[in-house]
Amino acid sequence: MYVAELDRPWLETPFLFQGFYLETAKDISELQQYCKQVWVDMERCDDAVFRDARSPAAAPAGATDLSGRRKARKTKPAQPPKTKEDDVYRPMDTGVLRKEILEAKVAHQQTIGAVNDIFAAVRKGAGIELQTAKQAIEPMVETVVKNEDALSWLARMKKKDNYIHDHSIASCVWAMIFGKHLGLEQADLQLLGLGALLMDVGKTRIPTAVLVKKDALSLKEKMLVEKHVEFGREIIRRVEGVDARVIQIIESHHERYNGTGYPRGLKGNDIPVFARIASIVDTYDAMTTFRPYAEAVSTYEAMQRLNDLAGVEFQAEMVEQFVQAVGIFPVGTLVELSSGEVGVVIEQNRMRRLRPQIMLLTDQDKTALETFKTIDLRAQLVDAAGESLFIECGLPPGAYGLNPSEYYL
Repeated sequence: MYVAELDRPWLETPFLFQGFYLETAKDISELQQYCKQVWVDMERCDDAVFRDARSPAAAPAGATDLSGRRKARKTKPAQPPKTKEDDVYRPMDTGVLRKEILEAKVAHQQTIGAVNDIFAAVRKGAGIELQTAKQAIEPMVETVVKNEDALSWLARMKKKDNYIHDHSIASCVWAMIFGKHLGLEQADLQLLGLGALLMDVGKTRIPTAVLVKKDALSLKEKMLVEKHVEFGREIIRRVEGVDARVIQIIESHHERYNGTGYPRGLKGNDIPVFARIASIVDTYDAMTTFRPYAEAVSTYEAMQRLNDLAGVEFQAEMVEQFVQAVGIFPVGTLVELSSGEVGVVIEQNRMRRLRPQIMLLTDQDKTALETFKTIDLRAQLVDAAGESLFIECGLPPGAYGLNPSEYYL
């Protein structure tokens, strides 16, 4: 059953999503610890619920939405459980996804070229050409509006030797995906993306040896790295016609909600909204990316860490919305299933983030498959052996020697 509303604020509970599915008696038991009653949206429930709960004796003629209006009850045909392998796994039609990714790659490559030019010019002492930067963002904005999943896939494809540039571009993507989820207009998405793209431009004034150092930084080196915010502010303030929100992102993306950030120690709502968005995006992408001094973690682990910091370093409501926008397992994420098979997420399930569509890359023994197969976890709850099928864990980039970019790019 899909729980759509609680009898208490969501943020007073440990539930990560605002809206989630109950699947086991344990889920119900946990829910009972926090709520006396909940509201179930029958339109989002699984077929089994339609069959059992929607019988004339068990269900009312309709359910209510969150505004209290009655909703017409739809009839769904009963679907027998699938247990045969041919029913559970089907050949992967990669044509559509490949086409969407390749189309998004055009915009992505344009932005990569522009960022390389911008950072190279700044290193030589030149200023930022605002019009060039804006033109680099425009195709990315259009792509996010059209198909954020394809751009999400590209944002995860990074090189180990180009962290700053890749991080800037990926942060731009995540910021725009987040902004789209929050309902920002296209013009605002462009400003948000531009700010995220340039928020680390001040690092061009820091010696590369310090930025790529594998060992712990000395206090002097740490203070130097933190000065990239000041350097970035100086660089961007010399550019005429820059929107104030872009400047706010650059100078405040390391501020923290509890006042422990830098450079000014701002806290709470004193931190501009766009900067609060950028701080979450910056932290998330850093954790999920290989850095000279730290290995990348899985998206799932990164989201857990962000959730731990919600209400402390980051605004709790913002973290909750970011998780919903990006998902625990974004497109392009490697995952291991309860069956032991490993695959890559190829399509999000917007209402049920923990059960996306997966393209299988290995069998249960981690042997690479010769033919790719796809499985929709939203519709398929058991594997070929009839056992419960679910994502066991998210995997960091490169796990088992798998690189998702090899399959589409």
